[in-house]
Parts: sequence; structure tokens; C-alpha cells
Amino acid sequence: MELQPGTQTPISVGGKGKYLIVRSTSAPVFISADSLRPQRLESGDRINVSEFDKMFLEHKAPQTVAFDYQISDLEVRPASTSGLVVQRIIEPIEFSATVHVGDGLKVEPLSPDTMTTKPDVEIAPNAKVKICNSGFRQVSIQVISDEVTTLRVGDFHIASNRGLMVMGSKHATGSLSLDYTGELYAVNTSASTARLSIVGVK
Repeated sequence: MELQPGTQTPISVGGKGKYLIVRSTSAPVFISADSLRPQRLESGDRINVSEFDKMFLEHKAPQTVAFDYQISDLEVRPASTSGLVVQRIIEPIEFSATVHVGDGLKVEPLSPDTMTTKPDVEIAPNAKVKICNSGFRQVSIQVISDEVTTLRVGDFHIASNRGLMVMGSKHATGSLSLDYTGELYAVNTSASTARLSIVGVK
């Protein structure tokens, strides 16, 4: 949903679940009710709304804010989204360099030099940057920008309308893992600087 500046937007929460969970928001939002002082919400936050029927959302940003939420009885901890106008939730990638399962039966130890942790990469708005050299068999990327940013990832020919899309921020990390041995590039299609963390396995 879109929240206009300087406006209180009512939402119905009664009987729908115990927790309101913020899946994504492009700026901090405040939620309140008749008996609740405004509470600040950001992507990934959750608040118990079981005592309320109607609540109100507002924000202090000068522009329209994109806000996406769900109401659930489960205290879900959203990890990331591959569309923060949310299309699906992607779990954070946990990397282990201890073992590699080859055929489901045989366990092959990995030597320490098979994993490469690269420094964070910052990409200016509308810029295309090579984020990984060739030679890795798997590359994992996380979007850890200060604000929600959208990127396209792929080979040299990526553009704002070509390549895999990944979206996120340090509050709601977007993740992508590729089995690919070539050079990888990323295009930042957002209006703010994007930051990526990258790990490669040879």
C-alpha cells in the first residue's frame, strides 16, 4: 500500500491475527491507535495488535511511502524479499565452508582457500559495476544498503530491464545465490546508493 505524506491511513486489524509484521517499507512509519501512542516501524519489525480493531499509519517523509505488511498469529521474523513491493520472501543465506556433499553419500572436506569473502561493493544510482571476477563455481550476494535498493545482476549485458532482480536493505536483506563461473555485473536501478556483500566459492 502507499502512504501519502501528512495523512493518517486507517487499517483494520481486529480478528485477523496477533502480530502485524512489516514486510517492507521505503521509510520509517508510525502506527497508533486510540489507546496506543505512535510506535515507529521499519522493515522487519512486528507489533502485537491483538487488542485493537482499527489502527492508523502515518509517516514524516516528504514523499509517498511504499508500505507492505501482513497480519499473522505467528511471530514471523521476515528475512528478506526479492521484491520489496513484495513478491516473495528469501531466507538469509548461511554459508558453511566445513564440508561439501558431493553425491549425497560421500562428504568431501573443503580447504579454507576455496571460499573468498570480498569487501562490500557500493554502486551509485544507475551505475553498472563488475562485482565478481570469473573462476568461482558459486557466488552469493546480499543487498545491505542503508535504504531499500533494487538491482539487476547478470553478465556484462545486464541493464535496468535485463538480468536477475534482487532488492533489499540492511533492515530486510535481499539475497541471491548463483552457480556461475563467469564475471558478474550489477546495475543499481534505484535512486540511492546500493551496497552488496559478496562471497564466492571455488
